[in-house]
Amino acid sequence: MLEKKSSDVEQGAAAVEPVLLPMDAHRQGVNTSFHRGLLGRHIQLISIGGVIGTGLFIGSGRAITNAGPLSCVLSYAIFCGVIFLVSQGTGELATLLPIQGSFTSWAGRFIEPAAGFTTGWNYFYTTLAFTAADITAVTGLCHYWLPDTNAGIWVTVTLVVFAALNFTPVRFYGATEFWFAISKVVLILGLILMTFILMLGGNPNGDRFGFRYWKEPGLMKEYIVTGTAGRFAGFWYTFKIAAFSIGGPEFIAVCSAEAVDPRRSIPKAIKRVFWRLAIFYTVGIMCVGILVPYNDQVLINAIKTQTGVGASPWVRGMQLAGMSNVLPQIMNAVVLISALSCGNSFCYVCIRTLNALANDGRAPKIFARTNKAGVPWPASLLVLSILCLAYMTVSKSTGVVFGWFLDLASIGALMNYSWMTLTYIRFHKACKAQGRYDSLPFKGMFMPWGAYIALFFLVLVMFTNGFEVFIKGNWNTQTFITSYFVIPYNIVLYAIGKFMYRKEQGIKSLMEVDLISDVQEIDEDEEWHKAQRKLNPMTRSQRFWDWLF
Repeated sequence: MLEKKSSDVEQGAAAVEPVLLPMDAHRQGVNTSFHRGLLGRHIQLISIGGVIGTGLFIGSGRAITNAGPLSCVLSYAIFCGVIFLVSQGTGELATLLPIQGSFTSWAGRFIEPAAGFTTGWNYFYTTLAFTAADITAVTGLCHYWLPDTNAGIWVTVTLVVFAALNFTPVRFYGATEFWFAISKVVLILGLILMTFILMLGGNPNGDRFGFRYWKEPGLMKEYIVTGTAGRFAGFWYTFKIAAFSIGGPEFIAVCSAEAVDPRRSIPKAIKRVFWRLAIFYTVGIMCVGILVPYNDQVLINAIKTQTGVGASPWVRGMQLAGMSNVLPQIMNAVVLISALSCGNSFCYVCIRTLNALANDGRAPKIFARTNKAGVPWPASLLVLSILCLAYMTVSKSTGVVFGWFLDLASIGALMNYSWMTLTYIRFHKACKAQGRYDSLPFKGMFMPWGAYIALFFLVLVMFTNGFEVFIKGNWNTQTFITSYFVIPYNIVLYAIGKFMYRKEQGIKSLMEVDLISDVQEIDEDEEWHKAQRKLNPMTRSQRFWDWLF
């Protein structure tokens, strides 16, 4: 492997655009035929762009109207802190073992095979729910311009776009998502700047409204019940929306298998992505609370129908500030692109998860197949077929279906982060027991105690996210199912996994946990990249690009 890559350097391979080569070694029972074609900037922008979408631009309206501005800022900030702790542990694993299957393979390796089976199929379900939610959002956005068209038309168009992008080589996908992500970053920065200008009086009304809506109707809204308990209920409700909106470490983990120079690019992504996401989401939700009051009836009614950007608090804020009617049209187009990008990212990850499950023997082998470009086409076909569930918008209100998928995706994400954190805890204990922790190429901050804190909080929110149905007079069967479906689903998955792997050893002792396999191959890959950087020093513009991303 090292000799083969060295010849590429002699032929003048660029320092920041290495020649794409499949990994030469094959882990026993695992297909490593993916191409390492994602550069560091691709991974960072995919991780950011993958979660900047409907959650921030549309879902934030549900948070504000149910909880108020202060509750939203606090819950989003706290959840960002939890995601930070999850990402630190994920960074340690992804840097040491950037392998196909990422955290699903890690769970099977560091906990037991049944855990890997459960984690993989839970994440497959979660990414399906996220993708379906984004497809539903796209349908509503298109209805903003053409309200009389059949919802099935827009579902079909969205699925065709996803199919076109996911049947292309990973390098093209990475470049496409890179520019999609940049457009979304520019959008959110522009919206934050716009909020600052509007609140200081730079609006057609000349109204210097500042934090007016934080005083009237107030900082925290009562949810379901009155008084202090009602304000706390609103605050706790927003964690469900935060779980739907904020993410990142799972994208970095999945992308690590196709990352160029993962030992260098993954730690950089872990360190930088979180802070950017935290700024975007905490400042973004603060701006939403500045622009629109939580009791605005126009926004509340728009959320129920989920038609276009009328359900977006950003657009309603523009209207309240007296801005031109042309801006909502522009905003609808930009949010539409964001929803397509976000849904495409989840579709990509969902397909890769199914492919990894097949390679690990946890799904039918046909889904392990890839074409010459490394695209897992059977897995792509199945995922796109299941996403036809989004056609439910034809017979149900778009707002209702979006709410279903939001709940299903949120609880799935909480369960997924719980498995990731539990896997890291097991990995850390094994490293300590075998005396290997000090030699890890990357060490996360606040580990391992941060992982225990994150796990406790994630499990707490997961079991209480549907609390409203248990309040007297507020029972709703649909809400109960969408809020708690993933818990029995994972129990059933784990039972199936225990049966499938009954002949294999269960949870191994810490000294028996495999911390060696695959590491040498990745070490060799790192050495080649170090040699390449010495032979091909970066230009000034390349150094700036490297610093920026």
